[in-house]
Amino acid sequence: MVRDVLFPRGCAGCDRPDTVLCEDCLHMFSGCRERILGGEPMVRVWSAAIYQGLVRHAVLGWKDHDDVELDTPLMHVVAEVTKHGLLHCLDRAANVYDGNAAVAVIPVPSSSASIRRRGRYHTLPLAYAVASALRSDGINARVSRLLVHTAGGRKSVQQISPAQRMQRVSGHIVANARIEAYGAGDGAVLVDDIVTTGATLKECAYALRRQGISVLGAIVLADAVVPRYDDDCNG
Repeated sequence: MVRDVLFPRGCAGCDRPDTVLCEDCLHMFSGCRERILGGEPMVRVWSAAIYQGLVRHAVLGWKDHDDVELDTPLMHVVAEVTKHGLLHCLDRAANVYDGNAAVAVIPVPSSSASIRRRGRYHTLPLAYAVASALRSDGINARVSRLLVHTAGGRKSVQQISPAQRMQRVSGHIVANARIEAYGAGDGAVLVDDIVTTGATLKECAYALRRQGISVLGAIVLADAVVPRYDDDCNG
């Protein structure tokens, strides 16, 4: 393509020429780590990688620099984490396998200012990939934008402290009006790009619990906390 000649691209991780995400960098997203956000409600989070180095570079390029060509490989990443993490741990007897049940796959909301700045709801493609992976296992899953972020735009996650992060989201994630059309008591799966302190995911879980909806788990691309033990989902 003429575009590729005039504006050649490199790997989003290592900048290797003529590839969106090279095999080596994609392999860095092939993990499956579980982290438990304690408290009430508890949230189990599965991630594909540690948020550092080339992984961080690739995620930031996709998230904040409009590298939409990364949608496809990153959708594959979260689908694999769903299969080997969340689905691996779900009880086959759980009510989510009931043909009448419905699981909402909810992209974690960004503020309206962030969405305007990026020009899109960047976690939405990931949510569709997670829903597809759940359906392939017999779960009636659908993407639902049930949560909204009511706060204004703030500094990046990378620029604020854990306390500031908690303050930024506390009370600012709420269920929208369409929640009434969603059956209370069915499960939900949260989908986000990265997890740092876990404050946002916990706030989402609080908002859903107030509507009688439990969170089955959360799927993210990367975790900013380096594990001190082997917590591979397949281990």
